[in-house]
Amino acid sequence: MIVLKPGREKSVLRGHPWIFSGAIARAPKFSNGDILPVHDHEGKFLALAYFHTENSIAGRILSFKQQNIEEILREKLLAAFTMRKSLLQNSNCFRHINAEGDGLSGLIIDYYDNVFVIQISTIGMDRLKPLLVTLFVELFKPKAVYEKSLSSSRKQEGLSESEGTLYGALPEEIEVSENGVKFLVSITKGQKTGLFLDQRSMRKKIESYAKDKRVLNCFSYTGGFSLFALKGGASEVVSIDSCKTASAYAQKNTELNHFSHHTIHVSDVFDFLRNDPLNFNLVILDPPAFAKKRNDVEQACKGYIELNRLAIEKMPPASLLLTCSCSYFIDQNLFQNLISQASCNRNVRILEKHSQAIDHPTNIHHPEGEYLKSLLLYIE
Repeated sequence: MIVLKPGREKSVLRGHPWIFSGAIARAPKFSNGDILPVHDHEGKFLALAYFHTENSIAGRILSFKQQNIEEILREKLLAAFTMRKSLLQNSNCFRHINAEGDGLSGLIIDYYDNVFVIQISTIGMDRLKPLLVTLFVELFKPKAVYEKSLSSSRKQEGLSESEGTLYGALPEEIEVSENGVKFLVSITKGQKTGLFLDQRSMRKKIESYAKDKRVLNCFSYTGGFSLFALKGGASEVVSIDSCKTASAYAQKNTELNHFSHHTIHVSDVFDFLRNDPLNFNLVILDPPAFAKKRNDVEQACKGYIELNRLAIEKMPPASLLLTCSCSYFIDQNLFQNLISQASCNRNVRILEKHSQAIDHPTNIHHPEGEYLKSLLLYIE
């Protein structure tokens, strides 16, 4: 049993899913990843959590009720899946579990047409992996369950990278559909779990603004924004990405959807922006995270300013810029300030602000779960 210091139970009672090491008054001897009951200093039960002896986030709450672990996982897996199915009528790919957003800290699950791809970042969740796989098979009858746990945070938990098939047979490619656009997904060759599902709503937004526009999609990956721009009637789309494999899939996805007027360049985005006149009516900047740890923030800020400056200073009047950051350590206010610094004395107005898509919910008591931020800008 873990006993908290007087007054330190308040965040737990509010529903925050983390217990910091400094909040703990007494703890038994335990192994990293053990699940233990949490009580306040008067002995009242608060939660069940798994614990780590050496991390500042010492405990991660699995339930605020006294339940067995199989019941907890079964309930949360089903509830999360049911919610996505009710909200996403035009897609067979979505995030099934979004860590703390679905009450399962340390666990990400993405769903691609009945293939489940899991990412585990903590030792407590790693010890639950066999039970998770058993429940997937029982509840969802999957084609395959594949693990792609490659995050750098695993090292802090005492875990090495882990990748491979846990159940079934993984297809080499999976054809999925999102809001009427088809994608070929390679789980093994793709970044993250295959697609960047968190930009679902913004891809749809780009479709609505693309008609008759020349569109530039930077860091285009397998063509997500590009394909929706084409679906929306863009007159021409140019996609830029430095990865040959991702660009090859962008071409395959273009052909899969029978689109044309799409030019794909394998190139460094910064070099392209410096050398091209940027005669585009709509530009998309959706780079990978520039700040993967807190120590990266200063350099990341310089990167965001330079990237956006290169675009804004050349874009024609009356054009649109969608600029994004998925760096957790760059919050919304800081990101907006960086774009202001990049605006090069142009008159720039914010039309819309967005966060991650609805299949990436955040716990209202855990604002730390918000990481993606996007600004749709009007460049005069």
